[in-house]
Amino acid sequence: MIRNPLCVALDTPDVARALELAHILKPHVGFAKLGMEFFYAAGARGYETVAKEGLPIFLDLKLHDIPNTVASGLRSLMRLDPKPSIINIHVTGGSDMMRAAAEAIDGRALLIGVTVLTSLSDADIHEVGFVPERSGRDHASALAALAQRCGLDG
Repeated sequence: MIRNPLCVALDTPDVARALELAHILKPHVGFAKLGMEFFYAAGARGYETVAKEGLPIFLDLKLHDIPNTVASGLRSLMRLDPKPSIINIHVTGGSDMMRAAAEAIDGRALLIGVTVLTSLSDADIHEVGFVPERSGRDHASALAALAQRCGLDG
């Protein structure tokens, strides 16, 4: 799987640029992250072009929807060639969504959960409905524990 923990974020919508960076950095990193900006611009074909450079891919799409939709989306992503090594989902999608996601992945990739976005302050977290008696860190810890109970890998 992934031997070197160093990840390069290929945060560009341009396939040629992402491919160039992957080629240059491949000897120095263990895997590459392709996020929404890239995937929405380049799609599955762009993903496969970059992934064939040989770096394991963390597909950072932060899926968050009803359980069936997330599971179906993940099954589609598992048909990419090569498959992503890591995919993430939002833990706030709930336990049913996380369990459906874990079942859809079926161990073919690491499934990790996004608890609280790092860009959010405690005030932001409380504004969207998280209880004010808990800090963002406390919410993140509780959500991480829930993700673990639901079968996520991290």
